[in-house]
Amino acid sequence: MQLKNLYQYGKEHMARHYIENPSRETYLLLRNSEVLRDFTEVFTASDMEPEPRKIEKFYELLERRIKREPLAYISGEKEFYSRPFAVNGGVLIPRPETELLVTEALDIARGMSEPVILDIGTGSGCIAVTLACELPGAKIFASDISPEALHTARGNAERHSAGGVGFILGDLAEAFGPGSFDIVVSNPPYVSPAEYEVLDPSVKDYEPGLALVSGEDGLSHIKRIIRDSSRILKEGGWSVVEAGYTQSTRVEALYEEAGFGDISSVKDISGIERVIKARWKK
Repeated sequence: MQLKNLYQYGKEHMARHYIENPSRETYLLLRNSEVLRDFTEVFTASDMEPEPRKIEKFYELLERRIKREPLAYISGEKEFYSRPFAVNGGVLIPRPETELLVTEALDIARGMSEPVILDIGTGSGCIAVTLACELPGAKIFASDISPEALHTARGNAERHSAGGVGFILGDLAEAFGPGSFDIVVSNPPYVSPAEYEVLDPSVKDYEPGLALVSGEDGLSHIKRIIRDSSRILKEGGWSVVEAGYTQSTRVEALYEEAGFGDISSVKDISGIERVIKARWKK
């Protein structure tokens, strides 16, 4: 089969299964199956006949995609803060909303001298590794309860020469002592069981539920992070968390109840108050 026919077949097949951007996704699958090296070959080498094994690989990837497996898991990576990060079914796929969390943490950290930062529930390590790359003088630690996630995160740290990040296997912040950090950041689980049941199949069927669901109200992990932050933060330190689209008011109240001040929420590109930050003043 010629390349132009393979490309056309992929586009039409994905369109029939209601995959958005079928042209772009077909190109990416052709890249990942090694049929293409760059997009221009769709036009400059359209009569080329790819090797049978590469065609078979493309068909295999195409079937995975129409079953709604995320493209990031098929390709094995996702861009975050302009860097590629390896991802797999043991970690959440990094999302643009979480880049806002990093930006807010960076704004705070750049006003400090050699800040010590903890990323709770690091997953792929995208937050911790990005902070390490952007803040050469900072000391970064990252915790996760999943050994598989920490393995992925360590690999991403090596990939981006962020070898100074300390990775800790443990449940949230339980491994750390009082007054250890200047900044605590987290993109924790914040989905309720009811919300989880109606998630898009590309999320529910493929991304790890452990990293998504948090108690009956979706706030169990955030409550623990706020409580732990009040213990492990230095005086004047900051806690910065990502939350669900209806949770900011409740999270702000939780910070206030815990004794934090300077509490505020930051809207993402969709106008949702996505990131909540608060300062520990005691």
